[in-house]
Amino acid sequence: MFGAIVAGRGLVSVSNEPSQAAEIAGFLIRFAPFQGLEDGRLEELAEHVGLRTYPAGTEILVQAGEPASHLFLIRRGTVDLLDEGHVVDQLGQGELFGLSLFSGLGPVLTARARDETECYLIDPDQARIVMGSASGLAFLAGQSARWRERAVVEQHTLRAGIDDGVLGMIASARDASGLAEAAAKLPAMVAGLLERGVDPVDVGHTVGTTIDHLSMRLIELFVDERGDPPGAFAWVALGSAARHEQALTTDQDHAIAYGDGADPEAIDPYFADLAASVTEGLEACGIERCRGNVMAVNPALRRTRDEWRRRFGEYIAATDLQGARITGIVFDYRRVTGAVDVEATLDDVIRSAGRDQAFLRRLARTVLESTPPVGRRGNIAVKRRGEHPGRIDVKHEGITIVTNLARIYAIVSGVTENRTIERLRRAATAGVITDRSRDDLVEAFRLLWRIRLERHAELMQGGERADDLVDPETLSPITARALGGSLRAIADAQGLLGAEFGIHRGR
Repeated sequence: MFGAIVAGRGLVSVSNEPSQAAEIAGFLIRFAPFQGLEDGRLEELAEHVGLRTYPAGTEILVQAGEPASHLFLIRRGTVDLLDEGHVVDQLGQGELFGLSLFSGLGPVLTARARDETECYLIDPDQARIVMGSASGLAFLAGQSARWRERAVVEQHTLRAGIDDGVLGMIASARDASGLAEAAAKLPAMVAGLLERGVDPVDVGHTVGTTIDHLSMRLIELFVDERGDPPGAFAWVALGSAARHEQALTTDQDHAIAYGDGADPEAIDPYFADLAASVTEGLEACGIERCRGNVMAVNPALRRTRDEWRRRFGEYIAATDLQGARITGIVFDYRRVTGAVDVEATLDDVIRSAGRDQAFLRRLARTVLESTPPVGRRGNIAVKRRGEHPGRIDVKHEGITIVTNLARIYAIVSGVTENRTIERLRRAATAGVITDRSRDDLVEAFRLLWRIRLERHAELMQGGERADDLVDPETLSPITARALGGSLRAIADAQGLLGAEFGIHRGR
């Protein structure tokens, strides 16, 4: 038996046997912030850790209720974090909660066991020592960034009014077919949001949030079947998934990061199977595989955190354009679930990239490879011949260009934010672009997203495959004029970027 836990709030004095303490220490060392503890500190901590099992549905901590009496580390199972009854985050093996222990205030969120969950409970004195260490302070800094991220996501989804029924179906699904049934409700949900006049960027966030929940549930189902992961990891969204800028036709972009102390050769077979299971499950939900194989099923996209740092450095140092093109996906990253904080490490790399003028020039060239369909007189210039005559691709000839502009502005500004609109805002604050340019690009981004989502919803509700091809003549006169102005604003921003780096557009 591990050290006893009082049935009420607190820990009794725990003194584990050496074999028990060794087992606990072997678990703790896999996860931050315990990996960075000084010699002897981990063993001492392990002597004062208890274990408790919580049945599914147990509210371990209650929002605005009693503060935590100890620090919780999940040994097995899943804990949902809820804000006023809405699930806003999900924690798995190796993740901590209960930081209200240190503030003495009521928990900001309710922590509820999704399934039967085991937690190690660390007494307050030991918890304060751990969090006061260098590794503990670094962990808290990373958690603060994650809380900010979660707050932004929550604002978007609450404004949009995400369908809790869909999330409930995902949470209760027992297999991929149940998840596919839930995903099939997305087109109607998106159409309803657009009809209510919801900001299209918020709608894109609801789609991204739903895909996050699908991914997390697929991971849970795999772990239920195959057992606990053999090491700490993070499931990382890349590209549009990381930005939460996803429409109804989107593909998969994801990776896995292992803890730095992991032996990749020993643990990779488990995670290769996990990646295959999640990828197949998402595909069954209508989320296509990435044609470029930027997915965790690709062994090159399963690395330790330190290997990811080195790889990002290689992309920056590459002298050809391919490395710069790859940054269009991998330089947008976000941890979806898992205990490995990969963002803090990669954020440092991004900040250093902003000082590398050769890399920035290569990146600028990739941003200028595509141009919006603007004629010499500033009108919308659709192609009259070719594969899609009379139509424009609102994604590749509009949205993607704004996204790419915002990314290079952010890197130049030293900003590690993922989302396009926030990148534009911060770039203006840093003086990298003017307020006028920021406003024009934000307006263009929102308009293009609305046109794209309306196109997707209309086609999919009619039983057709969604695409991004829009005939400007089918738009209302007001929307068509606004679209023309938006495309000109994008072309103007590209012109300014090209002038800054001495590059002619399209060359």
